[in-house]
Amino acid sequence: MATSKPVDISLEAERGDTPLLPTERMWGFWEFTYANSALAIATWAFLIGGATALFVGVTEGIAAIVIGNILGVLLATFATCVPCGKYGTEQFTFLRSMFGSNGSRLVYVLAVVFLTMGWLAVLGLMFGRSIDGLTGLLSEHQTEPTGLLVLLSGFFAIILAGFVVARGPTSIKVFNTIVAPALVLIMGAMLYLILSERSVAELLALPALDAPFADKRVNFMIAVEVNMAAGLSWWPYIGNLARLSKNQRSAFWPNIIGIFGAAVLGEVVGLLASAALGDSDPTIWMTHIGGLAFGVIALGFVAFANVTSMINILYTSIVGLRQLAGQKLREMRWELLVALFCVAPAIIVFVAPGIYDGFFIFLVWTSALNSALAGIGIADYYFLRRQRMNLRHIYAPEEQSPYRYWKGFNPIALLALVVGVGVYVLLFNPQTLANTSLFSFISASLPSCLLAGVVHYGLTRAFAARLGWGAYAPRGSVKPTSLNLNTQGLSND
Repeated sequence: MATSKPVDISLEAERGDTPLLPTERMWGFWEFTYANSALAIATWAFLIGGATALFVGVTEGIAAIVIGNILGVLLATFATCVPCGKYGTEQFTFLRSMFGSNGSRLVYVLAVVFLTMGWLAVLGLMFGRSIDGLTGLLSEHQTEPTGLLVLLSGFFAIILAGFVVARGPTSIKVFNTIVAPALVLIMGAMLYLILSERSVAELLALPALDAPFADKRVNFMIAVEVNMAAGLSWWPYIGNLARLSKNQRSAFWPNIIGIFGAAVLGEVVGLLASAALGDSDPTIWMTHIGGLAFGVIALGFVAFANVTSMINILYTSIVGLRQLAGQKLREMRWELLVALFCVAPAIIVFVAPGIYDGFFIFLVWTSALNSALAGIGIADYYFLRRQRMNLRHIYAPEEQSPYRYWKGFNPIALLALVVGVGVYVLLFNPQTLANTSLFSFISASLPSCLLAGVVHYGLTRAFAARLGWGAYAPRGSVKPTSLNLNTQGLSND
């Protein structure tokens, strides 16, 4: 019997050209948990906690952090991690089944190119401010939020993230395994130091720093919305991370432990520190918690926590780009593509450093898009396809695939996306915080997610089968056959 050619697992993982078999996947339960923890614990966790402290007191803030994050993480996880973990498919390639080949490219541009460029710049600046604060602790250096040291350090963070990603997922795994446990220990130490200064009762009684509305329900729902946006902000990235996990269980639960648990811990620390010290910027209050020695250690690790987050989102973005780009870009060397992708965020660091100060507004705007995408994904995968996919259709040439829809676009899914985003902005404007009376009862993300899903489901049932789009099974029919890959190619279950 002829032996099959050995599979270059790292190359498959980097480029995402085909679905990965379970034997080709490198992350078990704990490896994916480490990756998610390293992704979640960065300066942005403290900033979100600090932003929460602006709207509500500590007691309501803890409730908002827990409620918002669990809802956002669950919606993002069910929409991306479960299907990608089951089939080993790249996240935006999987989106061909609901948006079409060109539609998935459009979503990639909206959800990854624009947003990831911004996130990389924000995280780079967070790294720069941490280094600036660290330098201020060790010398008489006067910290400058947009000074040259911050900008150069932010640029260095982007270069470092690109270097690690260029070396592939194995180096990412090692980086996460070292940094994530250390970060959790530091968060625990910070929490202990805060509690040693004030009693639990005193902390829970602290009021909001700057509540913008007289109605406490509105302030509380904005705090929930900010944290739901934090959970949903992982939508563009965690599917491609889950793709490397060995099974569906390993693709799902590490999100609850890693992203939800680690983010909540970091945000609660940020909330308590901001409320107690009166400043929501962690690079400032962190230096006052445990003295010089602890401040140096904490700022150093938190600075590099931003890099771990940058590494993970940069990796997933490049994997998606290789899938959706043209042949010339697909043939480009991985290292060169990573370098080119880093150019735009590096420019943003130098020309628009003020993006850092508008962090939570930028965060909530992303939820307007991600909540609708999550609703469409859940409606399509769980209710229309009943968790059964045909991989032949996903990877077929565009002109031969039933997922071509109309010229590569699925108008139904795109309309549902517009409806979801529109409903979100009507209920709550992240830029001005203007909101309707309904917002204080139902938030903006949940209606956006629900209505986008309902529109997608209803119009697909009404028109898709009649138009021959999407290979959706008729109502009440037997579930469609799903396909898995083995080393010899494609075969039926």
